[in-house]
Amino acid sequence: MLWSLLPSLCLFSFVAAVTPGPNNFLLASSGSQFGFRRTLGHVAGIRLGIIGLLLLSAIGIGALIERYPILHDVLKYIGIVYMSYLALKLVFKNSVLQQGNAHQPIHWRQAALFQMVNVKAWAASLSLVATYSLVSDYWLSVLWIIMAFTGCGLIANFCWVGMGKAANRLFNTPSKIRLFNYGLSFLTIATIVPLLFEA
Repeated sequence: MLWSLLPSLCLFSFVAAVTPGPNNFLLASSGSQFGFRRTLGHVAGIRLGIIGLLLLSAIGIGALIERYPILHDVLKYIGIVYMSYLALKLVFKNSVLQQGNAHQPIHWRQAALFQMVNVKAWAASLSLVATYSLVSDYWLSVLWIIMAFTGCGLIANFCWVGMGKAANRLFNTPSKIRLFNYGLSFLTIATIVPLLFEA
C-alpha cells in the first residue's frame, strides 16, 4: 500500500515545496546575496523545522488546532508579523557588492523556528499527514511522508537557491540587486495578503 501511494506522495510533496512562498523567496534572496554554499544552513533549517511540523501533525496537533481555533489565529498572526519583518529586511538590505560580508545568511536555527509560524508549511504538513498516513501502518507511513517531503523539499529548495544565484549574474550592480530585493520583498508581502482576509 505504501509503494502504491509513493508517486502521488512525491508529486504532492514537490508541488507543496516548490510553489512560491516565504521560504522560497528568502532562499532565492540568500542564493543571490551569499551563494549556494552559505545558504546550505538556511536550507537545512527549513527541512528540520518541517520535519518537526510533520511530527507535531502526526501526534495530533491538527486536532488540537481544530478544537481551539484561536491557536490557528495566533500562529497565523505571528507568522504575518515575522514575514512582514523579513520582507522589510529585504527592502533595506544593501547589496553584497556594497557591503561584502556585512550581512549574514539566515542561521539554521532561525530557519527551523520560522517554520513554527509559517502558515504555508503548517498547511502542507497537516495535509500530508491527513492524506497519506495509513491507519494500519501509521508510524511507518509517517516516516515515508517525512522522507518524501524532505527529499522533494531539498530539490525544490535548491532550485530556488539556484534561481537566486543565477539572478545575481543578471542583477550584477547595486541598483539591480536592490531591484531584485524589492521584487522578492513584494512577493513575500503578496503571500501575506490572502492570510489577512482568511476566514
